[in-house]
Amino acid sequence: MPRIPADDAPLWRRLAWMAGIWAASVAALAVVAYGIRLWLKQ
Repeated sequence: MPRIPADDAPLWRRLAWMAGIWAASVAALAVVAYGIRLWLKQ
C-alpha cells in the first residue's frame, strides 16, 4: 500500500484538522437548526 503524505504530518496538525472539521460540522448543524426553527415559527 502506498504511503499517504498526510501520515507524515505531526500529531498537532492532524488534531487541528480534526477539531476544525468538527467545529465546522457543529456550526453547519447550528445554522440548519436555526433555519428550521425560524421556518417553523412563521
